Amino acid sequence: MRNRKKIITSAIVIFRYVSILLFIACLISPQAFSQEERQTKSFELDNGMRVFLYERHSIPLINCAFAFNIGSKDESDDTSGLVHILEHYILFRGTEFRTGEEIGQEIREHGAYVNAHTEYDLSVFEISLPSEYADFALSNHREILFDLKLTQEELDEEKEVILEELNQVHDDPMKYATSLAYQNLFPDHPYQRPIYGRREVIESVTVEKIEGFYTKHFVPSNCALAIVGDFEIAEMEEKVKKIFVDIQGEPFNPPNYKTAIPLKDKRVIEEKMDVNMAYLVFGYNAPDYNDPDQFSVDVLAEILGRGINPMLNHPLLERRVYVNSINMSYLAHKYGGAILIYFVMEPKYIKTAKNRIIRYLKRTRDLQYSKKDYMSDSRFRATDYLESAKNRIRFKIHRAQENGLAVANSHARHMHMSGDSIEGNFLENIENVDSSDIRKAAGNYLAKSDYVMVTIMPREDEK
Repeated sequence: MRNRKKIITSAIVIFRYVSILLFIACLISPQAFSQEERQTKSFELDNGMRVFLYERHSIPLINCAFAFNIGSKDESDDTSGLVHILEHYILFRGTEFRTGEEIGQEIREHGAYVNAHTEYDLSVFEISLPSEYADFALSNHREILFDLKLTQEELDEEKEVILEELNQVHDDPMKYATSLAYQNLFPDHPYQRPIYGRREVIESVTVEKIEGFYTKHFVPSNCALAIVGDFEIAEMEEKVKKIFVDIQGEPFNPPNYKTAIPLKDKRVIEEKMDVNMAYLVFGYNAPDYNDPDQFSVDVLAEILGRGINPMLNHPLLERRVYVNSINMSYLAHKYGGAILIYFVMEPKYIKTAKNRIIRYLKRTRDLQYSKKDYMSDSRFRATDYLESAKNRIRFKIHRAQENGLAVANSHARHMHMSGDSIEGNFLENIENVDSSDIRKAAGNYLAKSDYVMVTIMPREDEK
């Protein structure tokens, strides 16, 4: 097995559990990016692969993202974990023409960064490297994605790596709490199934089983390719057609799933682990990727759980409840969404914190978020949480624009996820959000009694 720590960055061997949100910029719709004058082109190959090209010459890099419409939502109890296994195997193992060691060596020689993500909806594979090596980027990923060579020996080695990752997830209180939150937030829905898979499936999977899964899903008609960077559109289009047009595969018709039904009850889970702090996670159903409510919820999450002075800290400080960290995330999937709110604190505060947080969340539909919500003579003393949140979102979007790989990843995902039901670009929609929209979103998604609450507490002998 080749030494993975030498492949550009050790980050690519770390499991990308979605709750960490390390690639949040890639989760933002392409409408988030500015409508500056630019050269783009979209087309579809005869074999069904969809392609988006975005020419920009600010940095001499080529950034490619290949997104497949296959995620943990498409697995069953008998196949749970196969997508995650294939993500690893494709990235680190051999093909019909090169061994994994040879692939790794060539990646280093070309100064490339490679990575992959398993998600609930999709699997994404990416490469970024100097623009002079564009041919290598395309041919390398054509080979590792569509000419995979599966052997039981290498599969067994990769299974050991994944099982160790699974152990790490269960040893990490925040990742484990997030997993429990999802399982309870999406009962009887494909999003209930964990991204990393089931241990018993991973342990017993054979080459024959995973090869059938791979052959069905990793075909051109199930792939969207986005390329962003320093190239000429016409030349890149020719390269893409030359390298990918002859790939064969059965036409793939992705299944449609029902939109997740919001919870009808409260679910409370408490577990004990070998930790010193208490970890608290609240989960609420939220709008999906194509729901216009997403913009209000994005701003609401920024106001309540992010920034230097998140509003969710206020009810806790009133009772001298001190937390180590607060964070709030909104994750928009194709068939549903999730709001996750995270707290880390000393165990002695947990009971008071729970009561204060629940009561405060129910009040969010009535709070004042903007200076405009106050009488004119009181405005100078009021904090404008709404405008502050919008400014932070603008900053994040503009920063994400500078990352060509984030832009490529976003467009590749969007080709699978979008229902084209939202008008205007992301920042325009964010700008149009006002306090009444925030209160409405809070009432629809937070100020209710149907939620998941997960608490991870120290074991008795750890207190």
